Amino acid sequence: MKLIRRAALLLAFCLLLTACGETGSNGPDAGEPSQPNTAEPQTDAQEDGSTLVIAIQDEVVGLDVQQISWENMVHDLIFEPLVVYSSDLSKLYPSFAESFTETDEYLEFVLPEGAKFSNGDKLDAAAVKASTERFLAISEYAGDIEPVESVEVIDERTVRYNLSTPAPYIWANIASLYGGIVDVAVAEEIGEWEFNKRPVGNGMYYVEEWVAGSHITLRRNPYFHTSNPMLKNHDAPSFETIIVRFIADGAERLRELEAGNVDIIYNTPTSEKARLERSPDYRVYTFQQPGTSYLNLQTGKGTLENYKVRRALTYAIDRDAINDALGGCVTPTYGFLSAAQTSYSAEEEAKLAADLKYDPELSKQLLHEAGWDDSDGDGIRDKGGVRLSLEMLIPYDNSSFRAAGPVLREQFAAIGVETEIVEYDSDYIKELMREDDYTIGSRALKWVDPDILIYAFGGESGYPWEDPVLTELILKARYASDPHDREAAYVAVSEQLASDFKAISLFADNYIITARSYINGLFVTNDGRTWFSDVVKE
Repeated sequence: MKLIRRAALLLAFCLLLTACGETGSNGPDAGEPSQPNTAEPQTDAQEDGSTLVIAIQDEVVGLDVQQISWENMVHDLIFEPLVVYSSDLSKLYPSFAESFTETDEYLEFVLPEGAKFSNGDKLDAAAVKASTERFLAISEYAGDIEPVESVEVIDERTVRYNLSTPAPYIWANIASLYGGIVDVAVAEEIGEWEFNKRPVGNGMYYVEEWVAGSHITLRRNPYFHTSNPMLKNHDAPSFETIIVRFIADGAERLRELEAGNVDIIYNTPTSEKARLERSPDYRVYTFQQPGTSYLNLQTGKGTLENYKVRRALTYAIDRDAINDALGGCVTPTYGFLSAAQTSYSAEEEAKLAADLKYDPELSKQLLHEAGWDDSDGDGIRDKGGVRLSLEMLIPYDNSSFRAAGPVLREQFAAIGVETEIVEYDSDYIKELMREDDYTIGSRALKWVDPDILIYAFGGESGYPWEDPVLTELILKARYASDPHDREAAYVAVSEQLASDFKAISLFADNYIITARSYINGLFVTNDGRTWFSDVVKE
Protein backbone atom coordinates (compact mmCIF):
# COMPACT_ATOMS: atom_id res chain seq x y z
CA MET A 1 0.00 0.00 0.00
CA LYS A 2 1.46 3.29 -1.03
CA LEU A 3 1.78 5.65 1.88
CA ILE A 4 1.93 8.99 0.08
CA ARG A 5 -0.75 11.50 1.07
CA ARG A 6 -2.34 14.19 -1.05
CA ALA A 7 -1.60 16.79 1.61
CA ALA A 8 -2.47 19.89 -0.40
CA LEU A 9 -5.78 18.50 -1.65
CA LEU A 10 -6.84 17.27 1.76
CA LEU A 11 -5.87 20.52 3.47
CA ALA A 12 -7.86 22.53 0.98
CA PHE A 13 -10.77 20.15 1.36
CA CYS A 14 -10.68 20.50 5.15
CA LEU A 15 -10.63 24.29 4.83
CA LEU A 16 -13.68 24.20 2.62
CA LEU A 17 -15.59 22.08 5.11
CA THR A 18 -14.49 24.29 7.97
CA ALA A 19 -15.95 27.27 6.18
CA CYS A 20 -19.42 25.74 5.83
CA GLY A 21 -21.29 22.61 6.85
CA GLU A 22 -21.82 20.63 3.64
CA THR A 23 -25.23 19.03 3.25
CA GLY A 24 -26.89 17.09 0.50
CA SER A 25 -28.48 13.79 -0.46
CA ASN A 26 -27.54 11.01 -2.82
CA GLY A 27 -30.17 8.51 -1.81
CA PRO A 28 -33.32 7.43 -3.64
CA ASP A 29 -35.09 10.30 -5.37
CA ALA A 30 -32.36 12.71 -4.33
CA GLY A 31 -33.29 16.35 -4.74
CA GLU A 32 -31.45 19.64 -4.35
CA PRO A 33 -29.09 19.91 -1.36
CA SER A 34 -30.65 21.43 1.73
CA GLN A 35 -29.21 24.55 3.34
CA PRO A 36 -26.15 24.11 5.58
CA ASN A 37 -26.97 23.18 9.15
CA THR A 38 -24.35 23.78 11.80
CA ALA A 39 -26.42 22.65 14.79
CA GLU A 40 -25.65 19.55 16.84
CA PRO A 41 -28.00 16.65 16.02
CA GLN A 42 -30.81 16.64 18.58
CA THR A 43 -31.27 12.91 19.12
CA ASP A 44 -31.93 11.02 22.33
CA ALA A 45 -29.99 7.90 21.44
CA GLN A 46 -31.82 5.46 23.69
CA GLU A 47 -35.36 6.69 22.95
CA ASP A 48 -35.14 6.84 19.16
CA GLY A 49 -35.34 3.24 17.95
CA SER A 50 -34.96 4.20 14.30
CA THR A 51 -31.69 6.11 14.80
CA LEU A 52 -28.27 4.89 15.86
CA VAL A 53 -25.81 7.49 17.21
CA ILE A 54 -22.08 6.76 17.11
CA ALA A 55 -19.22 8.94 18.34
CA ILE A 56 -15.75 8.67 16.80
CA GLN A 57 -12.49 10.51 17.33
CA ASP A 58 -11.47 11.76 13.89
CA GLU A 59 -13.55 13.56 11.33
CA VAL A 60 -13.22 12.25 7.79
CA VAL A 61 -11.42 14.43 5.25
CA GLY A 62 -13.23 12.94 2.28
CA LEU A 63 -15.80 10.24 1.59
CA ASP A 64 -14.85 8.84 -1.82
CA VAL A 65 -12.78 5.72 -1.08
CA GLN A 66 -10.89 6.19 -4.32
CA GLN A 67 -9.71 9.69 -3.40
CA ILE A 68 -8.92 9.33 0.31
CA SER A 69 -5.58 8.28 1.81
CA TRP A 70 -6.94 7.12 5.19
CA GLU A 71 -10.30 5.86 6.31
CA ASN A 72 -12.56 5.25 9.30
CA MET A 73 -15.81 3.44 10.03
CA VAL A 74 -17.92 6.01 8.14
CA HIS A 75 -16.56 4.71 4.85
CA ASP A 76 -17.45 1.14 5.84
CA LEU A 77 -21.09 2.21 6.06
CA ILE A 78 -21.10 3.80 2.59
CA PHE A 79 -19.23 1.11 0.62
CA GLU A 80 -19.30 -2.69 0.45
CA PRO A 81 -16.36 -4.70 -0.96
CA LEU A 82 -16.80 -7.58 -3.40
CA VAL A 83 -15.41 -10.04 -0.84
CA VAL A 84 -14.45 -10.04 2.85
CA TYR A 85 -12.03 -11.93 5.04
CA SER A 86 -13.43 -14.28 7.64
CA SER A 87 -13.25 -13.05 11.22
CA ASP A 88 -10.00 -14.96 11.78
CA LEU A 89 -8.55 -13.79 8.42
CA SER A 90 -8.04 -17.39 7.30
CA LYS A 91 -10.38 -17.39 4.29
CA LEU A 92 -12.35 -15.15 1.92
CA TYR A 93 -16.13 -14.96 1.66
CA PRO A 94 -18.43 -13.28 -0.88
CA SER A 95 -19.72 -9.91 0.27
CA PHE A 96 -21.23 -7.64 -2.38
CA ALA A 97 -20.43 -10.34 -4.94
CA GLU A 98 -22.71 -13.35 -4.89
CA SER A 99 -19.77 -15.67 -5.60
CA PHE A 100 -16.21 -15.51 -6.89
CA THR A 101 -13.61 -17.70 -8.60
CA GLU A 102 -9.82 -17.49 -8.29
CA THR A 103 -7.29 -18.86 -10.76
CA ASP A 104 -3.68 -17.96 -11.52
CA GLU A 105 -4.88 -16.08 -14.63
CA TYR A 106 -7.94 -14.21 -13.36
CA LEU A 107 -10.36 -13.39 -10.55
CA GLU A 108 -14.03 -13.59 -11.49
CA PHE A 109 -16.98 -12.15 -9.56
CA VAL A 110 -20.69 -12.87 -10.03
CA LEU A 111 -22.89 -9.98 -8.89
CA PRO A 112 -26.34 -10.26 -7.31
CA GLU A 113 -29.29 -9.99 -9.69
CA GLY A 114 -30.88 -6.55 -9.91
CA ALA A 115 -28.14 -4.82 -7.89
CA LYS A 116 -28.32 -1.02 -7.56
CA PHE A 117 -26.29 1.82 -6.13
CA SER A 118 -27.75 3.76 -3.20
CA ASN A 119 -29.34 6.27 -5.61
CA GLY A 120 -31.06 3.53 -7.64
CA ASP A 121 -28.58 3.48 -10.54
CA LYS A 122 -27.93 0.08 -12.07
CA LEU A 123 -24.96 -1.73 -10.56
CA ASP A 124 -23.91 -4.37 -13.07
CA ALA A 125 -20.60 -5.75 -14.33
CA ALA A 126 -20.04 -2.66 -16.46
CA ALA A 127 -20.38 -0.46 -13.35
CA VAL A 128 -17.85 -2.61 -11.47
CA LYS A 129 -15.48 -2.41 -14.44
CA ALA A 130 -15.79 1.39 -14.51
CA SER A 131 -15.25 1.63 -10.75
CA THR A 132 -12.17 -0.62 -10.83
CA GLU A 133 -10.63 1.23 -13.76
CA ARG A 134 -11.20 4.54 -11.97
CA PHE A 135 -9.51 3.10 -8.86
CA LEU A 136 -6.49 2.07 -10.95
CA ALA A 137 -6.37 5.53 -12.50
CA ILE A 138 -6.72 7.82 -9.46
CA SER A 139 -6.25 5.96 -6.17
CA GLU A 140 -3.04 6.33 -4.20
CA TYR A 141 -3.37 2.64 -3.50
CA ALA A 142 -3.66 1.50 -7.09
CA GLY A 143 -0.39 -0.39 -6.63
CA ASP A 144 -2.24 -2.77 -4.32
CA ILE A 145 -4.02 -4.26 -7.34
CA GLU A 146 -1.37 -3.53 -9.96
CA PRO A 147 -1.41 -7.14 -11.26
CA VAL A 148 -4.96 -6.50 -12.56
CA GLU A 149 -3.98 -6.13 -16.22
CA SER A 150 -7.51 -5.56 -17.52
CA VAL A 151 -11.12 -5.69 -16.38
CA GLU A 152 -13.48 -7.68 -18.58
CA VAL A 153 -17.28 -7.80 -18.63
CA ILE A 154 -18.25 -11.44 -19.21
CA ASP A 155 -21.99 -10.81 -19.00
CA GLU A 156 -24.28 -8.38 -17.20
CA ARG A 157 -23.64 -9.98 -13.81
CA THR A 158 -20.09 -11.30 -14.25
CA VAL A 159 -16.88 -9.27 -14.17
CA ARG A 160 -13.35 -10.66 -14.53
CA TYR A 161 -10.02 -9.24 -13.38
CA ASN A 162 -7.36 -10.54 -15.75
CA LEU A 163 -4.02 -10.87 -13.94
CA SER A 164 -0.52 -10.33 -15.25
CA THR A 165 0.74 -12.65 -12.49
CA PRO A 166 -0.74 -14.51 -9.53
CA ALA A 167 -0.64 -12.05 -6.64
CA PRO A 168 -2.40 -13.04 -3.40
CA TYR A 169 -1.61 -9.68 -1.81
CA ILE A 170 -4.24 -7.94 -3.95
CA TRP A 171 -7.03 -9.60 -1.97
CA ALA A 172 -6.40 -7.32 0.99
CA ASN A 173 -7.43 -4.31 -1.06
CA ILE A 174 -10.34 -6.00 -2.82
CA ALA A 175 -11.66 -7.14 0.57
CA SER A 176 -11.25 -3.71 2.17
CA LEU A 177 -13.49 -0.67 1.97
CA TYR A 178 -11.19 0.55 -0.83
CA GLY A 179 -12.71 -2.31 -2.82
CA GLY A 180 -16.19 -0.80 -2.52
CA ILE A 181 -17.93 0.10 -5.77
CA VAL A 182 -18.42 3.77 -6.67
CA ASP A 183 -20.93 5.16 -9.17
CA VAL A 184 -18.51 6.52 -11.77
CA ALA A 185 -21.32 8.08 -13.82
CA VAL A 186 -22.25 10.35 -10.91
CA ALA A 187 -18.59 11.17 -10.21
CA GLU A 188 -18.14 12.28 -13.82
CA GLU A 189 -21.37 14.30 -13.70
CA ILE A 190 -20.70 16.27 -10.51
CA GLY A 191 -16.89 16.24 -10.53
CA GLU A 192 -14.32 14.69 -8.21
CA TRP A 193 -14.47 17.51 -5.67
CA GLU A 194 -18.22 17.21 -5.09
CA PHE A 195 -18.12 13.42 -5.27
CA ASN A 196 -15.60 13.35 -2.42
CA LYS A 197 -18.20 15.13 -0.28
CA ARG A 198 -21.26 13.13 -1.31
CA PRO A 199 -20.29 9.92 -3.09
CA VAL A 200 -22.71 7.33 -4.37
CA GLY A 201 -21.71 3.83 -3.33
CA ASN A 202 -23.03 0.33 -2.75
CA GLY A 203 -22.96 0.21 1.05
CA MET A 204 -25.64 0.03 3.75
CA TYR A 205 -26.05 3.81 3.95
CA TYR A 206 -25.72 6.99 1.91
CA VAL A 207 -24.76 10.50 2.98
CA GLU A 208 -27.64 12.86 3.71
CA GLU A 209 -25.74 15.60 5.53
CA TRP A 210 -22.17 16.43 6.51
CA VAL A 211 -21.80 19.25 9.04
CA ALA A 212 -18.09 20.04 9.33
CA GLY A 213 -16.73 19.72 12.84
CA SER A 214 -19.96 18.18 14.11
CA HIS A 215 -21.44 15.09 12.47
CA ILE A 216 -22.44 13.12 9.39
CA THR A 217 -26.00 11.90 8.96
CA LEU A 218 -26.42 8.69 6.98
CA ARG A 219 -29.67 7.25 5.61
CA ARG A 220 -30.46 3.60 4.98
CA ASN A 221 -29.83 2.32 1.46
CA PRO A 222 -33.01 0.40 0.54
CA TYR A 223 -31.19 -1.39 -2.28
CA PHE A 224 -28.44 -2.79 -0.09
CA HIS A 225 -27.67 -6.49 -0.22
CA THR A 226 -24.71 -8.55 1.00
CA SER A 227 -23.79 -12.21 0.63
CA ASN A 228 -21.52 -12.12 3.71
CA PRO A 229 -22.18 -15.50 5.42
CA MET A 230 -21.00 -14.17 8.79
CA LEU A 231 -24.11 -11.97 8.99
CA LYS A 232 -27.73 -12.98 9.62
CA ASN A 233 -29.32 -10.02 7.86
CA HIS A 234 -28.28 -9.79 4.20
CA ASP A 235 -30.50 -6.88 3.24
CA ALA A 236 -31.05 -3.29 4.37
CA PRO A 237 -30.18 -2.69 8.05
CA SER A 238 -32.76 -2.05 10.75
CA PHE A 239 -31.85 1.58 11.45
CA GLU A 240 -33.26 4.22 9.14
CA THR A 241 -30.62 6.72 10.24
CA ILE A 242 -27.10 6.63 11.61
CA ILE A 243 -25.60 9.82 13.01
CA VAL A 244 -21.82 9.76 13.37
CA ARG A 245 -20.58 12.51 15.68
CA PHE A 246 -16.98 13.75 15.70
CA ILE A 247 -15.73 14.14 19.28
CA ALA A 248 -11.95 14.40 19.48
CA ASP A 249 -11.62 14.04 23.27
CA GLY A 250 -11.93 10.49 24.57
CA ALA A 251 -13.27 11.53 27.97
CA GLU A 252 -15.96 13.61 26.29
CA ARG A 253 -16.99 10.68 24.06
CA LEU A 254 -17.35 8.52 27.15
CA ARG A 255 -19.39 11.19 28.95
CA GLU A 256 -21.77 11.36 25.99
CA LEU A 257 -22.16 7.57 26.07
CA GLU A 258 -22.82 7.53 29.80
CA ALA A 259 -25.32 10.37 29.45
CA GLY A 260 -27.27 8.37 26.88
CA ASN A 261 -26.61 10.84 24.06
CA VAL A 262 -24.80 8.27 21.92
CA ASP A 263 -25.21 4.51 21.57
CA ILE A 264 -21.68 3.49 20.58
CA ILE A 265 -18.25 5.09 20.93
CA TYR A 266 -14.99 4.23 19.20
CA ASN A 267 -11.53 4.65 20.79
CA THR A 268 -12.78 4.30 24.33
CA PRO A 269 -10.13 5.49 26.82
CA THR A 270 -8.19 2.35 27.72
CA SER A 271 -8.04 3.32 31.38
CA GLU A 272 -11.82 2.86 31.57
CA LYS A 273 -11.93 -0.62 30.04
CA ALA A 274 -12.07 -2.65 33.26
CA ARG A 275 -14.76 -0.44 34.80
CA LEU A 276 -16.93 -0.58 31.70
CA GLU A 277 -16.55 -4.36 31.42
CA ARG A 278 -17.81 -4.74 35.00
CA SER A 279 -20.89 -2.63 34.36
CA PRO A 280 -24.13 -4.25 33.11
CA ASP A 281 -24.86 -1.03 31.21
CA TYR A 282 -22.23 -1.56 28.52
CA ARG A 283 -20.81 -4.02 26.01
CA VAL A 284 -17.06 -3.73 25.39
CA TYR A 285 -15.34 -4.88 22.18
CA THR A 286 -11.58 -4.91 21.62
CA PHE A 287 -9.48 -5.20 18.50
CA GLN A 288 -5.84 -4.85 17.55
CA GLN A 289 -3.72 -2.79 15.20
CA PRO A 290 -3.25 -4.81 11.99
CA GLY A 291 0.50 -4.29 12.07
CA THR A 292 3.11 -3.06 14.49
CA SER A 293 4.73 0.13 15.74
CA TYR A 294 8.51 0.02 15.62
CA LEU A 295 11.80 1.90 15.75
CA ASN A 296 13.87 2.13 12.57
CA LEU A 297 17.62 2.34 13.20
CA GLN A 298 20.17 4.20 11.09
CA THR A 299 22.56 1.54 9.75
CA GLY A 300 24.49 3.43 7.07
CA LYS A 301 26.39 5.91 9.20
CA GLY A 302 27.10 7.03 12.73
CA THR A 303 26.91 5.14 16.00
CA LEU A 304 24.19 2.69 14.94
CA GLU A 305 26.22 1.49 11.99
CA ASN A 306 27.76 -0.80 14.60
CA TYR A 307 25.78 -4.05 14.75
CA LYS A 308 26.50 -4.57 18.47
CA VAL A 309 25.11 -1.16 19.40
CA ARG A 310 21.88 -1.92 17.51
CA ARG A 311 21.63 -5.26 19.31
CA ALA A 312 22.25 -3.53 22.63
CA LEU A 313 19.31 -1.16 22.07
CA THR A 314 17.08 -4.10 21.13
CA TYR A 315 17.78 -6.03 24.33
CA ALA A 316 17.46 -2.89 26.45
CA ILE A 317 13.73 -2.58 25.74
CA ASP A 318 11.24 -3.96 28.27
CA ARG A 319 8.02 -4.08 26.24
CA ASP A 320 5.94 -5.22 29.20
CA ALA A 321 7.04 -2.13 31.12
CA ILE A 322 6.00 0.02 28.17
CA ASN A 323 2.59 -1.64 28.17
CA ASP A 324 2.24 -1.08 31.92
CA ALA A 325 3.16 2.58 31.51
CA LEU A 326 0.57 2.92 28.76
CA GLY A 327 -2.16 1.40 30.92
CA GLY A 328 -2.37 -1.86 28.99
CA CYS A 329 -3.40 -0.16 25.78
CA VAL A 330 -0.90 -2.06 23.59
CA THR A 331 0.17 -5.65 22.94
CA PRO A 332 3.96 -6.13 23.03
CA THR A 333 5.40 -7.42 19.74
CA TYR A 334 8.78 -8.82 18.78
CA GLY A 335 8.15 -9.59 15.12
CA PHE A 336 6.66 -7.20 12.57
CA LEU A 337 3.29 -8.89 12.11
CA SER A 338 0.44 -8.78 14.61
CA ALA A 339 -2.33 -11.28 15.23
CA ALA A 340 -4.67 -8.99 13.28
CA GLN A 341 -2.90 -9.70 9.97
CA THR A 342 -3.00 -12.54 7.52
CA SER A 343 0.00 -14.93 7.48
CA TYR A 344 0.68 -14.19 11.15
CA SER A 345 2.53 -17.01 12.92
CA ALA A 346 1.98 -17.29 16.67
CA GLU A 347 4.84 -19.78 16.84
CA GLU A 348 7.27 -17.34 15.22
CA GLU A 349 6.17 -14.53 17.52
CA ALA A 350 6.75 -16.76 20.56
CA LYS A 351 10.20 -17.70 19.25
CA LEU A 352 11.17 -14.06 18.69
CA ALA A 353 9.84 -13.12 22.14
CA ALA A 354 12.25 -15.64 23.61
CA ASP A 355 15.17 -14.69 21.35
CA LEU A 356 14.81 -10.93 21.84
CA LYS A 357 13.59 -10.78 25.42
CA TYR A 358 14.58 -7.92 27.72
CA ASP A 359 18.18 -8.44 28.86
CA PRO A 360 19.89 -5.22 30.05
CA GLU A 361 23.00 -7.08 31.17
CA LEU A 362 23.52 -8.41 27.65
CA SER A 363 23.00 -4.86 26.36
CA LYS A 364 25.74 -3.54 28.65
CA GLN A 365 28.10 -6.31 27.59
CA LEU A 366 27.50 -5.58 23.88
CA LEU A 367 28.17 -1.86 24.38
CA HIS A 368 31.39 -2.67 26.24
CA GLU A 369 32.47 -4.93 23.36
CA ALA A 370 31.73 -2.08 20.96
CA GLY A 371 34.10 0.16 22.92
CA TRP A 372 31.49 2.22 24.79
CA ASP A 373 32.16 2.56 28.54
CA ASP A 374 31.34 5.13 31.21
CA SER A 375 34.82 6.58 31.75
CA ASP A 376 33.79 9.54 33.90
CA GLY A 377 31.08 7.87 35.99
CA ASP A 378 28.26 10.19 34.93
CA GLY A 379 26.01 7.29 33.88
CA ILE A 380 26.42 7.88 30.14
CA ARG A 381 28.86 5.80 28.12
CA ASP A 382 31.51 7.46 26.01
CA LYS A 383 34.28 6.62 23.57
CA GLY A 384 37.16 8.83 22.50
CA GLY A 385 35.66 11.76 24.37
CA VAL A 386 32.28 11.41 22.62
CA ARG A 387 29.15 10.66 24.66
CA LEU A 388 26.83 7.88 23.53
CA SER A 389 23.95 10.20 22.72
CA LEU A 390 21.25 9.43 20.15
CA GLU A 391 18.33 11.40 18.73
CA MET A 392 14.98 9.57 18.63
CA LEU A 393 12.16 10.91 16.43
CA ILE A 394 8.74 10.38 18.02
CA PRO A 395 5.41 11.23 16.30
CA TYR A 396 3.30 13.63 18.33
CA ASP A 397 0.23 12.52 16.34
CA ASN A 398 0.51 8.95 17.66
CA SER A 399 -0.56 8.88 21.31
CA SER A 400 0.91 5.45 22.07
CA PHE A 401 4.31 6.33 20.62
CA ARG A 402 4.28 9.68 22.37
CA ALA A 403 3.63 8.01 25.72
CA ALA A 404 6.20 5.28 25.03
CA GLY A 405 8.98 7.74 24.14
CA PRO A 406 9.91 8.73 27.72
CA VAL A 407 9.80 5.07 28.80
CA LEU A 408 12.21 4.13 26.00
CA ARG A 409 14.47 7.02 27.00
CA GLU A 410 14.62 5.71 30.60
CA GLN A 411 15.31 2.15 29.46
CA PHE A 412 18.15 3.30 27.19
CA ALA A 413 19.54 5.46 30.01
CA ALA A 414 19.65 2.37 32.23
CA ILE A 415 22.32 0.88 29.92
CA GLY A 416 24.22 4.16 29.61
CA VAL A 417 22.70 5.55 26.41
CA GLU A 418 21.54 9.16 26.37
CA THR A 419 18.49 9.74 24.17
CA GLU A 420 17.08 13.06 23.01
CA ILE A 421 13.42 12.88 21.99
CA VAL A 422 12.41 15.12 19.11
CA GLU A 423 8.71 15.23 18.21
CA TYR A 424 7.37 15.72 14.68
CA ASP A 425 4.24 14.53 12.91
CA SER A 426 4.39 11.04 11.41
CA ASP A 427 4.61 12.20 7.80
CA TYR A 428 7.58 14.46 8.50
CA ILE A 429 9.39 11.67 10.30
CA LYS A 430 8.83 9.45 7.27
CA GLU A 431 10.22 12.22 5.06
CA LEU A 432 13.34 12.61 7.23
CA MET A 433 13.92 8.87 7.13
CA ARG A 434 13.66 8.80 3.36
CA GLU A 435 16.18 11.64 3.23
CA ASP A 436 18.43 9.56 5.52
CA ASP A 437 18.39 12.41 8.04
CA TYR A 438 17.75 10.46 11.23
CA THR A 439 19.34 8.23 13.85
CA ILE A 440 16.29 6.52 15.36
CA GLY A 441 12.99 6.93 13.53
CA SER A 442 9.59 5.61 14.52
CA ARG A 443 6.92 4.20 12.25
CA ALA A 444 3.58 2.40 12.54
CA LEU A 445 2.41 -0.21 10.02
CA LYS A 446 -1.33 -0.66 9.53
CA TRP A 447 -2.62 -3.03 6.85
CA VAL A 448 -4.29 -6.40 7.13
CA ASP A 449 -1.87 -8.03 4.69
CA PRO A 450 1.86 -8.44 5.51
CA ASP A 451 2.64 -7.12 2.05
CA ILE A 452 2.92 -3.77 3.84
CA LEU A 453 6.45 -4.88 4.76
CA ILE A 454 7.64 -4.26 1.20
CA TYR A 455 6.89 -0.57 1.71
CA ALA A 456 8.61 -0.56 5.10
CA PHE A 457 11.71 -2.65 4.48
CA GLY A 458 11.79 -3.68 0.82
CA GLY A 459 12.91 -2.03 -2.38
CA GLU A 460 9.75 0.10 -2.58
CA SER A 461 10.15 1.62 0.88
CA GLY A 462 11.70 4.84 -0.41
CA TYR A 463 14.38 4.64 2.28
CA PRO A 464 18.00 5.00 1.09
CA TRP A 465 19.17 1.67 2.49
CA GLU A 466 18.12 -1.65 1.12
CA ASP A 467 19.09 -5.15 2.15
CA PRO A 468 18.94 -7.24 -1.06
CA VAL A 469 18.60 -10.46 0.96
CA LEU A 470 15.61 -9.05 2.86
CA THR A 471 14.02 -7.66 -0.30
CA GLU A 472 14.31 -11.04 -2.02
CA LEU A 473 12.63 -12.75 0.95
CA ILE A 474 9.81 -10.17 0.99
CA LEU A 475 9.20 -10.61 -2.75
CA LYS A 476 9.08 -14.40 -2.35
CA ALA A 477 6.50 -14.02 0.42
CA ARG A 478 4.52 -11.47 -1.58
CA TYR A 479 3.84 -13.87 -4.43
CA ALA A 480 3.44 -17.13 -2.49
CA SER A 481 -0.03 -18.41 -3.33
CA ASP A 482 -0.42 -21.29 -0.89
CA PRO A 483 -1.40 -19.94 2.58
CA HIS A 484 1.02 -22.24 4.41
CA ASP A 485 3.86 -21.38 2.05
CA ARG A 486 3.07 -17.70 2.48
CA GLU A 487 3.15 -17.91 6.26
CA ALA A 488 6.46 -19.76 6.12
CA ALA A 489 7.86 -17.14 3.73
CA TYR A 490 6.96 -14.34 6.14
CA VAL A 491 8.57 -16.29 8.98
CA ALA A 492 11.77 -16.16 6.93
CA VAL A 493 11.31 -12.39 6.56
CA SER A 494 10.90 -12.07 10.33
CA GLU A 495 14.03 -14.12 10.95
CA GLN A 496 16.07 -11.91 8.63
CA LEU A 497 14.82 -8.74 10.32
CA ALA A 498 15.67 -10.24 13.71
CA SER A 499 19.17 -11.14 12.59
CA ASP A 500 20.36 -7.75 11.35
CA PHE A 501 18.71 -5.54 14.02
CA LYS A 502 17.86 -2.73 11.60
CA ALA A 503 14.54 -2.17 13.33
CA ILE A 504 12.95 -2.94 16.69
CA SER A 505 9.32 -3.99 16.87
CA LEU A 506 7.60 -2.58 19.97
CA PHE A 507 3.85 -3.09 20.11
CA ALA A 508 0.48 -3.23 18.39
CA ASP A 509 -2.13 -0.78 19.60
CA ASN A 510 -5.27 -2.15 21.26
CA TYR A 511 -8.52 -0.34 20.51
CA ILE A 512 -11.84 -0.40 22.33
CA ILE A 513 -15.39 0.07 21.12
CA THR A 514 -18.08 0.46 23.78
CA ALA A 515 -21.83 0.17 23.22
CA ARG A 516 -24.77 0.62 25.53
CA SER A 517 -26.11 -2.72 26.71
CA TYR A 518 -29.33 -2.35 24.72
CA ILE A 519 -27.29 -2.50 21.50
CA ASN A 520 -27.24 -6.08 20.23
CA GLY A 521 -25.76 -7.69 17.13
CA LEU A 522 -22.65 -5.55 16.64
CA PHE A 523 -19.96 -7.68 14.98
CA VAL A 524 -16.35 -6.61 15.63
CA THR A 525 -13.40 -8.64 14.34
CA ASN A 526 -9.90 -8.85 15.83
CA ASP A 527 -8.57 -6.46 13.19
CA GLY A 528 -11.29 -3.87 13.78
CA ARG A 529 -13.82 -4.47 11.03
CA THR A 530 -17.31 -3.66 12.31
CA TRP A 531 -20.61 -4.71 10.75
CA PHE A 532 -23.95 -3.12 11.60
CA SER A 533 -26.25 -5.35 9.51
CA ASP A 534 -27.51 -7.27 12.54
CA VAL A 535 -27.52 -4.39 15.05
CA VAL A 536 -30.77 -3.68 16.87
CA LYS A 537 -31.85 -1.82 20.01
CA GLU A 538 -33.44 -4.17 22.53
